[in-house]
Amino acid sequence: MNKLEKQVMAGVAAIYVARRLTSPGAVKTYALLLSLVGIAAFVSLPHVAANFIHAESSGVPALVAFLLSAVTKTNFVVQAALVVGTVALLSLARDMVRSPVSQRSFA
Repeated sequence: MNKLEKQVMAGVAAIYVARRLTSPGAVKTYALLLSLVGIAAFVSLPHVAANFIHAESSGVPALVAFLLSAVTKTNFVVQAALVVGTVALLSLARDMVRSPVSQRSFA
C-alpha cells in the first residue's frame, strides 16, 4: 500500500469507529452506565441491599412500600438517574427483542 491508500484506509477506519461509538445502542449503553455511576455516587448501595432484603422477607406489601419510599424520599439527582437508567434499560431490552439474534451486537 502506498501512503495515499494508507491515509484513505485510516480515514475509513476512523469514520467506522466514530459511527459505532455514536450508534443509538452505544448511546443508550452510555446513558445506562452513567446512571448507574450516578446512583452509586449518591446512594449507599450496601444499605439499600440490606434494607431490600429485610423488606423482602416481610412480604410483597412491605417490599412495595420500601421501593416507593426509597424512590420518593431520595434527592432529585438520584431520581433523575433512576429515570434515565430505566428508560435506557427498557429501550435496550426492546431493541434486543425486536432485532433478530443474528444481528445482535454490543455496540
